[in-house]
Amino acid sequence: MSPPEFIAMTPFPPNRIAPGLPPPYRQGGTGLRQAVTALASELASELLPPRLREFVRLIGLPATLRLIERYGGLRIYIPAHPTPEHPIAGLIGFDKLRALSAEYAIDGTGLRFVLPKAQRAFDAIRNERIRTDFSTGKSVRALAAEHRLVERQVARIVADIAY
Repeated sequence: MSPPEFIAMTPFPPNRIAPGLPPPYRQGGTGLRQAVTALASELASELLPPRLREFVRLIGLPATLRLIERYGGLRIYIPAHPTPEHPIAGLIGFDKLRALSAEYAIDGTGLRFVLPKAQRAFDAIRNERIRTDFSTGKSVRALAAEHRLVERQVARIVADIAY
Protein backbone atom coordinates (compact mmCIF):
# COMPACT_ATOMS: atom_id res chain seq x y z
CA MET A 1 0.00 0.00 0.00
CA SER A 2 1.52 3.33 -0.98
CA PRO A 3 1.84 6.10 1.64
CA PRO A 4 -0.82 8.45 0.19
CA GLU A 5 -3.40 5.65 0.19
CA PHE A 6 -2.56 4.73 3.76
CA ILE A 7 -2.72 8.34 4.97
CA ALA A 8 -6.14 8.72 3.37
CA MET A 9 -7.43 5.76 5.38
CA THR A 10 -8.89 6.15 8.83
CA PRO A 11 -6.38 5.99 11.70
CA PHE A 12 -8.95 4.21 13.89
CA PRO A 13 -9.42 0.48 14.23
CA PRO A 14 -12.58 -0.47 12.29
CA ASN A 15 -14.37 -1.89 15.34
CA ARG A 16 -14.15 1.50 17.10
CA ILE A 17 -16.22 3.38 14.55
CA ALA A 18 -19.88 3.48 15.45
CA PRO A 19 -22.42 2.58 12.76
CA GLY A 20 -23.83 5.54 10.90
CA LEU A 21 -20.73 7.71 11.07
CA PRO A 22 -19.63 9.33 7.84
CA PRO A 23 -16.69 7.41 6.38
CA PRO A 24 -13.47 9.23 7.30
CA TYR A 25 -11.54 8.11 4.24
CA ARG A 26 -10.95 11.41 2.45
CA GLN A 27 -7.83 13.23 3.47
CA GLY A 28 -8.85 16.49 5.13
CA GLY A 29 -12.55 15.99 4.40
CA THR A 30 -15.39 16.99 6.70
CA GLY A 31 -16.31 13.33 7.12
CA LEU A 32 -13.00 12.79 8.89
CA ARG A 33 -13.59 15.68 11.29
CA GLN A 34 -17.14 14.50 12.08
CA ALA A 35 -15.95 10.94 12.62
CA VAL A 36 -13.18 12.10 14.96
CA THR A 37 -15.63 14.18 16.98
CA ALA A 38 -18.05 11.26 17.27
CA LEU A 39 -15.27 8.80 18.06
CA ALA A 40 -13.73 11.11 20.66
CA SER A 41 -17.14 11.39 22.31
CA GLU A 42 -17.51 7.61 22.31
CA LEU A 43 -14.02 7.12 23.75
CA ALA A 44 -14.57 9.78 26.39
CA SER A 45 -17.83 8.18 27.47
CA GLU A 46 -16.18 4.76 27.80
CA LEU A 47 -13.31 6.12 29.88
CA LEU A 48 -15.38 8.16 32.33
CA PRO A 49 -15.88 7.01 35.93
CA PRO A 50 -19.38 5.66 36.75
CA ARG A 51 -20.70 8.88 38.30
CA LEU A 52 -19.66 10.89 35.26
CA ARG A 53 -21.33 8.34 32.99
CA GLU A 54 -24.52 9.07 34.91
CA PHE A 55 -23.94 12.78 34.28
CA VAL A 56 -23.58 12.04 30.56
CA ARG A 57 -26.87 10.15 30.64
CA LEU A 58 -28.61 13.06 32.40
CA ILE A 59 -27.09 16.15 30.78
CA GLY A 60 -25.08 14.93 27.80
CA LEU A 61 -21.36 14.65 27.12
CA PRO A 62 -20.62 18.30 26.18
CA ALA A 63 -22.09 19.64 29.44
CA THR A 64 -20.35 16.93 31.46
CA LEU A 65 -17.00 17.77 29.86
CA ARG A 66 -17.52 21.49 30.61
CA LEU A 67 -18.13 20.60 34.26
CA ILE A 68 -14.99 18.48 34.38
CA GLU A 69 -12.88 21.16 32.69
CA ARG A 70 -13.99 23.75 35.23
CA TYR A 71 -14.41 21.73 38.44
CA GLY A 72 -12.56 18.43 37.91
CA GLY A 73 -10.76 17.36 41.07
CA LEU A 74 -12.73 19.81 43.22
CA ARG A 75 -15.63 19.29 45.59
CA ILE A 76 -18.87 20.55 44.10
CA TYR A 77 -22.40 20.96 45.42
CA ILE A 78 -25.49 19.96 43.46
CA PRO A 79 -28.30 21.84 45.23
CA ALA A 80 -31.68 20.28 45.92
CA HIS A 81 -33.39 23.50 44.83
CA PRO A 82 -31.19 25.17 42.20
CA THR A 83 -31.48 28.77 41.08
CA PRO A 84 -30.48 30.28 37.73
CA GLU A 85 -27.74 32.23 39.56
CA HIS A 86 -25.91 29.08 40.68
CA PRO A 87 -22.39 28.93 39.15
CA ILE A 88 -23.02 25.49 37.67
CA ALA A 89 -26.22 26.76 36.01
CA GLY A 90 -24.12 29.43 34.30
CA LEU A 91 -21.76 26.75 33.03
CA ILE A 92 -24.10 24.01 31.81
CA GLY A 93 -27.51 25.71 31.77
CA PHE A 94 -30.29 25.88 34.34
CA ASP A 95 -32.32 23.02 32.84
CA LYS A 96 -29.35 20.66 33.04
CA LEU A 97 -28.62 21.67 36.62
CA ARG A 98 -32.27 20.96 37.45
CA ALA A 99 -31.90 17.50 35.88
CA LEU A 100 -28.88 16.81 38.10
CA SER A 101 -30.74 18.13 41.14
CA ALA A 102 -33.75 15.93 40.43
CA GLU A 103 -31.48 12.88 40.28
CA TYR A 104 -29.18 13.63 43.22
CA ALA A 105 -31.29 15.61 45.70
CA ILE A 106 -32.10 13.26 48.58
CA ASP A 107 -34.87 14.26 51.00
CA GLY A 108 -34.56 17.91 49.98
CA THR A 109 -30.82 17.93 50.59
CA GLY A 110 -28.26 18.56 47.89
CA LEU A 111 -25.20 16.44 47.23
CA ARG A 112 -21.54 17.33 47.84
CA PHE A 113 -18.83 15.23 46.24
CA VAL A 114 -15.46 15.50 44.53
CA LEU A 115 -15.94 15.68 40.78
CA PRO A 116 -13.43 13.31 39.12
CA LYS A 117 -10.91 14.83 36.72
CA ALA A 118 -11.39 12.11 34.09
CA GLN A 119 -7.88 12.64 32.75
CA ARG A 120 -7.95 9.41 30.73
CA ALA A 121 -11.00 10.62 28.82
CA PHE A 122 -9.43 14.00 28.06
CA ASP A 123 -6.18 12.33 26.98
CA ALA A 124 -8.12 10.02 24.64
CA ILE A 125 -9.89 12.98 23.03
CA ARG A 126 -6.60 14.84 22.65
CA ASN A 127 -4.87 11.81 21.16
CA GLU A 128 -7.62 11.24 18.58
CA ARG A 129 -7.41 14.89 17.55
CA ILE A 130 -3.64 14.62 17.24
CA ARG A 131 -3.94 11.49 15.07
CA THR A 132 -6.52 13.15 12.85
CA ASP A 133 -4.53 16.35 12.43
CA PHE A 134 -1.41 14.31 11.69
CA SER A 135 -3.22 12.25 9.06
CA THR A 136 -4.35 15.47 7.36
CA GLY A 137 -0.79 16.75 7.04
CA LYS A 138 0.19 18.56 10.25
CA SER A 139 3.73 17.92 11.37
CA VAL A 140 4.74 16.32 14.65
CA ARG A 141 6.47 19.55 15.61
CA ALA A 142 3.37 21.68 14.97
CA LEU A 143 1.19 19.26 16.91
CA ALA A 144 3.61 19.20 19.83
CA ALA A 145 3.56 23.00 20.01
CA GLU A 146 -0.23 23.15 19.66
CA HIS A 147 -0.90 20.61 22.41
CA ARG A 148 2.07 21.61 24.60
CA LEU A 149 3.65 18.16 24.44
CA VAL A 150 7.17 17.09 23.61
CA GLU A 151 7.68 15.88 20.04
CA ARG A 152 8.51 12.37 21.21
CA GLN A 153 5.11 12.06 22.92
CA VAL A 154 3.31 13.17 19.75
CA ALA A 155 5.41 10.69 17.75
CA ARG A 156 4.29 7.91 20.10
CA ILE A 157 0.64 8.95 19.74
CA VAL A 158 0.80 8.86 15.94
CA ALA A 159 3.06 5.78 15.76
CA ASP A 160 0.25 3.61 14.39
CA ILE A 161 -0.04 5.89 11.35
CA ALA A 162 2.56 5.38 8.60
CA TYR A 163 4.70 8.41 7.78
